[in-house]
Amino acid sequence: MKKLLLSASVVLLATGAFAQTTMSGSDARFGIKAGVNLARFHASDFTGSEDYNNTMKDNVGFNVTAFADFGVGNNFFIQPGVSLQNKGAKFQETRTAAGVTNTTTNKTSLMAIEVPINAVFRIPTGDAGAVQISAGPYVGFNISGKNKFETVTTGGNAAGTISNENDLKFGSTTDKNYSSTEFGANLGLAYRTNSGFLVGANYGLGLSNLIPKDSRSGDGKLTNRVLGFSVGYSF
Repeated sequence: MKKLLLSASVVLLATGAFAQTTMSGSDARFGIKAGVNLARFHASDFTGSEDYNNTMKDNVGFNVTAFADFGVGNNFFIQPGVSLQNKGAKFQETRTAAGVTNTTTNKTSLMAIEVPINAVFRIPTGDAGAVQISAGPYVGFNISGKNKFETVTTGGNAAGTISNENDLKFGSTTDKNYSSTEFGANLGLAYRTNSGFLVGANYGLGLSNLIPKDSRSGDGKLTNRVLGFSVGYSF
């Protein structure tokens, strides 16, 4: 799968480069967009994967993307970009015993730089603008992150809050928390007005394993799932 994504990226980059050198200025657009992410991890092939996934909650983050549109055909263009993506997950569990309730929250926040390359098909809607349907691969680089733990106790004599946080480490060895690189695919739907304003949604499907290589056991896998909403402008 990684080889397939890399091959697709090379082909799309080559196509975009060709389009840039052969079309007029009116066939190229540049823009920026930003918005909100609803992110979580997805576990597979682990003992207890289903329970793990059921207890996951969305981690609210953000996205900022600079992009370019290069026309390669009638209502069809290639859209490479550079994006700052705030991903992660949130786990919350509540237990009550002997009149004491403990609510534990573990929030993982990852900051990644992504390079998406999408193929975009445009469906004009008269003079107002056009619907844009997009799909393509991305490669991401995890650059920073934090784990935040908090336990809130109510009832009894131990009421209070205990919290701490630690920085995440990225790499392939057992002392790292997550892999430093990621591959995945994007699916998007947007509407762009003829004046340049756009609003859209994007789903990022992580395909590579976030567990560091030296820490993997069997076929167990942890991947990203990100639903993003954004507004922007292109010219």
